Amino acid sequence: MAKPAEVPGLAPDTPVSVAAPLLVRSRLEDVRQYEAAVSVDEGEPDVEAVHDMRVAARRLRAAMALFGRGDLADLEDEVKALQDALGDVRDPQVQRAWLLERGADGGTRALVRWAEAGLPRAVKRLRRAVRAFDAAVAPEIERAASAAPGKGRLGGRRIAREVKDRLRTLKRRLAAARKAPNPRTAHRLRIAAKKLRYVAEVARPGFPAGAERVVEALAPLQERLGTLHDCDVRIARLSALLRDGARRERREARTLLAWLRHDRARQRRALAEELERWREERVVRSLRRRFTKGRRDRERLGRAGAGVRRANGGAAPAATSSGA
Repeated sequence: MAKPAEVPGLAPDTPVSVAAPLLVRSRLEDVRQYEAAVSVDEGEPDVEAVHDMRVAARRLRAAMALFGRGDLADLEDEVKALQDALGDVRDPQVQRAWLLERGADGGTRALVRWAEAGLPRAVKRLRRAVRAFDAAVAPEIERAASAAPGKGRLGGRRIAREVKDRLRTLKRRLAAARKAPNPRTAHRLRIAAKKLRYVAEVARPGFPAGAERVVEALAPLQERLGTLHDCDVRIARLSALLRDGARRERREARTLLAWLRHDRARQRRALAEELERWREERVVRSLRRRFTKGRRDRERLGRAGAGVRRANGGAAPAATSSGA
């Protein structure tokens, strides 16, 4: 997964009114850098470019949701439309690659043709979506980002509250997945983890240590959830093929479904262990404290600095030498 571009010069005390336009524009450029690669005139777009642009679109939506008010918030649905068009290409590409890895016999080749049947139409829709985004949506995001209002500091209470709100959502999703481990609860937990990660990435300049810890903590959970989700998607699609496909497709689907269901049981056990670890180690509580403690430490240092300046008649404290 490509990393988001860094925005130099941002710090916890940067006003949100300054940081928000810079971060939104940076996330927008992360999306636009893949436009040429995914809107080729002939053939399919590059698999990795499709994936990276889709992730970049999610990151852009996270920045718009975190800072957005008014026009900027209204444009999030337009970015979601591009993200969905990318997903319509990405998903069959992934399924085709997985089927090809399973073997090269006649039955598997039949399933490959079935998996990629709708891909040409999806590619055409993606080209149209990219053109529309480039011509109309991206300029509007640029304009709205410049006018986006913002109060407080990048390392202040508002941004901390946004991250902690998503941590609370994650905590509820974790509990639901432990209580009823099924595809629906796992999928909702997966979405909550993604939203938290992308918001934490935006908040990183304001809360460097806390945001980094969120990303690190989520990595193994997201890996488990992503693998399980891929398995659930394949089971659902092959089950449909088992009802409606041709004889050769049904035969191969039946074989793959048996393997997938066995593999899903293994993955479910692995996810259950990860969920239990989060509960026992109180990971969510630890992450929430990092944001609260970090904010309080910065406020305490700010008050101490103000006291020193008052003691010096408003001047900055004199530099000291350690003798080095």
